[in-house]
Amino acid sequence: MSIRKRLLLLVFAVWLPAAVGFGMLTWNTHQEQLAGTRRQVQEYGLRVATTMERELDRRVVLAQALASSSDARRGDFMRFHEEARSATAGADSWALLVDTGAQILNTKAPYPAPPVARVKPLPLAETGPQTVFVAHAPVAKTPAITVFVPVPGMAPQHYNVGVAFQPSVLQQTLDASPGPFKALTAVVDSEQRIMARSRDPEKWFGMSASPAFKQRILSGGTGFAESTTLDGVRSMTYLSPPNAYGWSVTVSVPMSALDAAAQQASAKAVGAAAALLAFGFILAMAGMRRIGRTVDALQGAARELAHNRVPPRLRTGVLEVDQVGAALHEAGVKAQQSNATLERRVGEAVAHAQDAQAKLLQSQKLELVGRLTAGVAHDFNNLLQTIVTAHHLLLRRVTDGPERRTLDGAVRAVAKARDLVKQLMTFGRVQLLEPSAVSIEDVVLKSQELTRTAVGEAIVLETALAPALPAVHVDPVQFEMALLNLVFNARDAMPAGGRIGIAAQEAQAAETAHLGPGRFVRVEVADTGTGMSDEIQARAFEPYFTTKPVGSGSGIGLAQVHAFARQSGGDTVLASALGVGTRIRMYLPVATAQAGTVAAPALPAPAPASPMAGVRILMVEDDQLVSAMVAAALEEEGCAVRHCGTADEALLVLQGGSAFDILFTDVVMPGRMNGIDLARWCAARRPGIAIVVSTGYAENLQEFQATVLRKPYETGALFAALEEACQRRAVAA
Repeated sequence: MSIRKRLLLLVFAVWLPAAVGFGMLTWNTHQEQLAGTRRQVQEYGLRVATTMERELDRRVVLAQALASSSDARRGDFMRFHEEARSATAGADSWALLVDTGAQILNTKAPYPAPPVARVKPLPLAETGPQTVFVAHAPVAKTPAITVFVPVPGMAPQHYNVGVAFQPSVLQQTLDASPGPFKALTAVVDSEQRIMARSRDPEKWFGMSASPAFKQRILSGGTGFAESTTLDGVRSMTYLSPPNAYGWSVTVSVPMSALDAAAQQASAKAVGAAAALLAFGFILAMAGMRRIGRTVDALQGAARELAHNRVPPRLRTGVLEVDQVGAALHEAGVKAQQSNATLERRVGEAVAHAQDAQAKLLQSQKLELVGRLTAGVAHDFNNLLQTIVTAHHLLLRRVTDGPERRTLDGAVRAVAKARDLVKQLMTFGRVQLLEPSAVSIEDVVLKSQELTRTAVGEAIVLETALAPALPAVHVDPVQFEMALLNLVFNARDAMPAGGRIGIAAQEAQAAETAHLGPGRFVRVEVADTGTGMSDEIQARAFEPYFTTKPVGSGSGIGLAQVHAFARQSGGDTVLASALGVGTRIRMYLPVATAQAGTVAAPALPAPAPASPMAGVRILMVEDDQLVSAMVAAALEEEGCAVRHCGTADEALLVLQGGSAFDILFTDVVMPGRMNGIDLARWCAARRPGIAIVVSTGYAENLQEFQATVLRKPYETGALFAALEEACQRRAVAA
């Protein structure tokens, strides 16, 4: 049998099952259309039932609130009437108070008024709400639906509180939400009377449902069933389960509408299936002829290869045949292509290795720079400590004149140097945050001159700060650095110029729900730069990740911003789009105290007799300049100071039995032990000695009782720390 006959059999073998499949699909579409229609009707019925229950719930809640009034329990009907009129003023409901046979009061009538007999005497509600419908309310003179609730705390019940409203409220609610497929919707109460109807409501309002329908409701027959409506239309009717008040909703869809929708969907499916089958058969026959020609072309290519000639590439349009032809064509030059591929892959591997090595070297360089910066900052801290102590010793002796003003200026310069050291130590990742109440306006205005100069003339810098912004509880130096990092990153994203906006306002609770309770301020920096792709946004806050050219950025700017916000108790949010720009928001916690301006360093004043006189201090400090100045300051206060250059030396002194009141030690020093090790030893073996640790590093000193003094410190802070340590030791003793 030739390949053409085989292909013809294959076409019929595929086409006939497809025709059967389309027929089954048409039947299935018809069934799904019917099922989908039922789902829509059921969902609509349940939605209407929920809406009606909500309307009744509103009146029940109002009635329960009025029933809880102390005036109702005391029987002060005059005050209760005033309270009920106030509660229902401007509403579509009115309130009343009833006993078993009469209305005691009604907010539609003044009080006092003669009691009005109840249209339908009913037993009083004892435990829960009950609904009552009257066709002609005696006071309102209209049909009314009333929900009655018992008065809490009254046993037995002498009267009930009711809230009434007109059934037109339910009719308006039903009219506002028409049903699907021209459905007839009716709302029936617990006594199977029609309270609202989507078609001819005036004719059928208040009418009782048919006996068959009543029986279905009473027997709990919810769901779908075929029925005939009161106006004689054969329909598929959905009955919703009764709500908490015994009310139900019926949704009746005419059978003609159901059949028409299903037949329309089926007709579309049949037409589409027939068109597809015809089109498929034509394509199959055309494809069979084309495949026959491609087989002939493939035979010719095989003959060319058999004669040691490279056959041409086949362009038959049949993927498999073209692939075989391509394989035959490429067989002759496979060796050359293999060599070229090998050379290319070797080159890619070498380039990849060089790139990985360059990244590793860059990462190591940044790590070394960070460590070097931290080390330099630590040594500079010791120099600043010597300068601070020396200036404060001089300030105690110089009281006025040009010399005093000169020393004041030097002290202020040292304070600025201390802030610079904090930034260096933050870069080296050894600086703890020192949060305080910070005014955002002060920081933005303070840095405005620097940022305007740095961004250049091609970039417009705008600020929009909400009035009366609360202060934030953050480290002021780190906050200023984070703000500058965001501005400079925005500048770098706009090499051709653009616009940078700095905005701040108090955040909404929904924005900071993931941060827990509390108030937060949103500080936002937005630019009109190049923007970021999704991949870059996912890694933007990673330390040392940067898209800038080598030498243009270290990749720690956004990482510092993110870490600062998280450590401050807030968060950062990044939003960016390519070609549109980038917006970064910092959420920072609101401070409980007022923000103050940064004051000049406090200058020591002459003081009365020092409380530190006679205190024995073992001072451990490896820097000779620091130890000389600090020891002189302590001795001037009357302290007895014993200095040791290392923790190892101090350990020998302590083990020798010498008595001291305070161990005052640095952290980083040469030898086997550092200051933390010495403090641990002293806390365990000499608990009677108070411990004061001075450091510029972020050490964890929570494991033992110690007073921590951050370098560089002023003499006032030193004496305060020593006194605190002495008081702590006295309390512990």
